[in-house]
Amino acid sequence: MAQHSRIARIATALITLPFLLLAILFAISNRATVEITLWPLPYAVTLPLFVTILAMLFIGFLIGAGFMWVEVLRARRQIRILRRVADQQEQELNRLRRDKRLAVDPDGVPNLPASGKPAQTAFTTPTTH
Repeated sequence: MAQHSRIARIATALITLPFLLLAILFAISNRATVEITLWPLPYAVTLPLFVTILAMLFIGFLIGAGFMWVEVLRARRQIRILRRVADQQEQELNRLRRDKRLAVDPDGVPNLPASGKPAQTAFTTPTTH
């Protein structure tokens, strides 16, 4: 387990560090200022270009994370429903097994119906003669 954790940390570092380096180089290269306005509003903000672009990337990341979060919640809900169904089916299976055991007399011989043939159940296959 500790080995898996160490590998995960190394992989994370190998992925994160190049992106961090690119972000730093981008910030150093794009220090010019730009004026940001939103058309219906009368306000304007002057920011360095790299702040504007990195802020938009971060906002896009947050929006994507929000959509992913909604999907994860939906998947977890589906898992809860399927677990509930599986538990109900397991209880039904246990009940059927218990009922099948009760259908056997104390000598271990199944109770036969009046016809003398074993009753057809979901657990037996029909025989043809």
